[in-house]
Amino acid sequence: MKFSILHISDLHRDLSDEINNKWLLDSIENDFNQFSEQTPKIAKPSLCIVTGDLVYGVNFGIVDASKELQRQYTQAEEFLVGLADRLFDGRRDRVIILPGNHDICYEDVMSSLQQVKIPSDHDKKSYLVDELFLPNSKLRWSWSELCFYRITDTERYGKRLDQFAMAYERFYQGQRKFPLAPEEHYGIFDFQDLGFCVVALNSCFNNDPLHRAGAFHPTAFTEACRILRHPDRTGWLTAAAWHHNLAGGPMRDDYLDAGFLQLLIDAGVSLGFHGHQHLPECFDERYTIGPRPRKITIVSASTLCAEPRNLTPGVARSYNVVELDTDAWTGRVHQRQMVNRLFNLPVWGPGHFHGTNTSFSDFALCKPVRIRPAHLNEQLALERADKLLGAGQWHEALDVLNTIRGVPAARPLLLKGLSESGDSRRTIAMLWPPLTNAEAVTIGGAILEGGTKEEAEAFIQLTFVSNSTDASVRDISRRISERRQQ
Repeated sequence: MKFSILHISDLHRDLSDEINNKWLLDSIENDFNQFSEQTPKIAKPSLCIVTGDLVYGVNFGIVDASKELQRQYTQAEEFLVGLADRLFDGRRDRVIILPGNHDICYEDVMSSLQQVKIPSDHDKKSYLVDELFLPNSKLRWSWSELCFYRITDTERYGKRLDQFAMAYERFYQGQRKFPLAPEEHYGIFDFQDLGFCVVALNSCFNNDPLHRAGAFHPTAFTEACRILRHPDRTGWLTAAAWHHNLAGGPMRDDYLDAGFLQLLIDAGVSLGFHGHQHLPECFDERYTIGPRPRKITIVSASTLCAEPRNLTPGVARSYNVVELDTDAWTGRVHQRQMVNRLFNLPVWGPGHFHGTNTSFSDFALCKPVRIRPAHLNEQLALERADKLLGAGQWHEALDVLNTIRGVPAARPLLLKGLSESGDSRRTIAMLWPPLTNAEAVTIGGAILEGGTKEEAEAFIQLTFVSNSTDASVRDISRRISERRQQ
């Protein structure tokens, strides 16, 4: 299977010189239209991963801060809807979004804090410093004010991603929700047609403007890894996406501890996507714990829309297209960068990876932990269809069974679902030709209800029907013949 992924990140706009949504979409679509003329050619993406920072955010104390943040989310949402409409035939399930540190509401953070006076006693000062560096500490230090704050309104602090959550639910039209509980901050996106799965993680656990280090909630992270091991995904290429980068300078803490990669590797994850650092990269991380050394390939995207002062010197705005081949187990990252100087009217072209001195970087994909057994898809589809039938979801069950209707074990379930659905046209289409007396009776009933003369003639002439000794089949055939002659 060959397919490609559009990887964009850090959409937050230059608020003083914003890019209009229509032009931004036009510029990306125009670039896509050049892919077949590039050297090497680039395959148009089948899906998109957006690794956080949908908005720039609003500083604390700004008048109408909530209104401005809502405006930014509406702008981001309109862009993402337009992206799905233009590039993925309106399929929003083909766009994966997750939060970044800019998506946190600064107003909610600062309103949840209370300033802590620095005591004069030496031991009490030391205690405050020790508390600051405790895991999950509620203490914060402000360098701009040179003072401590403590989270006292945990409910307000826990709502700092509410605006993101509302935009998330609107974008997915209620089909997906971003839960309020941090231990549920992950999403599983399955693409059965591609044999591909992406787990979207929130790396902003306990993250805020006064505590910038990235982190995952341990329960959310481990539950996501557990779900990835489900037999449904055996043999699939599995990826993880988050926001924060994995390393930083000696005076910085605004990144993730890379130790979590071993757990992703053990869960069978072969690809990682992130943003945050505004730097396009592609590199392998290898771990040798355990009997089967594996690796994960990490792809980092630069910013799509950040203002010039938020760009790394010498690095342009850009996005990635990641091509994958799960037959050869290889991948290629193409960098597409802004090639003009009008920051509100970007134009895109080939970028440059310093490691390869080209606009692309090749890598080997680590194969899944287990090979997908033969007939597993059919077995899982049968189980899903059986559950849907048991819940009375006839049409949903028939959609599943339609993909495996040539499998003998699917026929009894198919017959039950069609009998319950009462859809004569679908019954004729999906059960033809009948293989059992029960199927013949069901198809015959559907023809009586809504079949054409041609279908009636074809049914009567079937050898299975004309030679049948079953009373029910003979009766339905007689009734169809009488109807046909009227």
